[in-house]
Amino acid sequence: MERVIYTLVWAAILQGLLLGMLYLLSNKHRSRANSILGFFILAFVFEAFTFVPVEDLWGYPTGGYFTLPEVKMLFPVLFLHYVLEKIGRAHHYLYFLKVHYFLAFAVIAITPLNIFLFVFRGETIYQLLDFQTVEGVFMTMQYYAFVLTLVGMALAIREIQNYKTLVKNTFSDLAMLQIRWLWQFVLGVSPIVLVWGLELGRIAFGGGGGSDVTSFTWLLIIIFIYFLSYKAYQQKTLWQQPPGPAGKYGNRKDPHAETDHKDYAALGQKLEGFMESTKIYNQHDLTLHELSKAVDISPRLISGCINRHFNNNFAEWVNGFRVDAARSKLEDPAFNHLSVEGIGSDSGFKSRSAMYAAFRKLTGHTPGYFRRE
Repeated sequence: MERVIYTLVWAAILQGLLLGMLYLLSNKHRSRANSILGFFILAFVFEAFTFVPVEDLWGYPTGGYFTLPEVKMLFPVLFLHYVLEKIGRAHHYLYFLKVHYFLAFAVIAITPLNIFLFVFRGETIYQLLDFQTVEGVFMTMQYYAFVLTLVGMALAIREIQNYKTLVKNTFSDLAMLQIRWLWQFVLGVSPIVLVWGLELGRIAFGGGGGSDVTSFTWLLIIIFIYFLSYKAYQQKTLWQQPPGPAGKYGNRKDPHAETDHKDYAALGQKLEGFMESTKIYNQHDLTLHELSKAVDISPRLISGCINRHFNNNFAEWVNGFRVDAARSKLEDPAFNHLSVEGIGSDSGFKSRSAMYAAFRKLTGHTPGYFRRE
């Protein structure tokens, strides 16, 4: 069993290392948000690496405080920075981020100092300072990092919620996809933070040495690395920056607005022609990604076209085709043998309430108003 666990650990370390380097070095995925995510993943990989029992390296002890780089201070800063960068709000927290990046790297710098002392003087900080002092500094850093994580999560949740409200008003489907991903990202980190807090609480109330809680924390870190890898494979559009709304939210001007308008006009004609010829809108659960696969155009372009050219969101744009199709049948006596609800279902509406809501919004009338006896 122990061999299986260590195999999973090393597999997660390798997978996380490759994924982190991908978002740091890949030109295809290059963006500031992805670079931050790459560093965040590599920090988790390093934390998972400490699960592997290595007592010393060439005589240098690796099991004590600050003998290996302490990256826990980086977690909350990278976490918050990634979320804020993803929604274009990082510049509003620039001072906060800079201060805590400085503190995080100051803590990490203790390890190179420790190595320097060991190489050139044959001693570590334990010989310069007493054990209680080193332990006190270490635990203070741990508690501060945990509190900072809670603050970072609270700020991230607030900003995601604010961004969700803005995106809802500006009709960006790709941005809504990004929001769902950010919520999953926050929820994925939450169990790790919870178990970490339990371990710190155990230590604060007099618990000493290692515990099963610590091992469980490492297990959650490994699961989180696998989760990130799965999402990277499943939905590649998550790593794109949302068009339009994120820039507006961050007060950034879109330099491609004029050229995009011309491109979207041609794309809009193509999308309308495809919808009319295939009647794909008759599918009750048609999604942006299903349409993207069917028409062989990226979700990003389709979403941008619907948002900017049609000034609409995906759901209401599709409902427009459904309303037109249903209205045409309602006005045709040849379809009088079908109920209003039956015509709605044949036209792609999932329920009676959805059909009536769409008709009232787009025509100002109920479906029955158009029925000809």
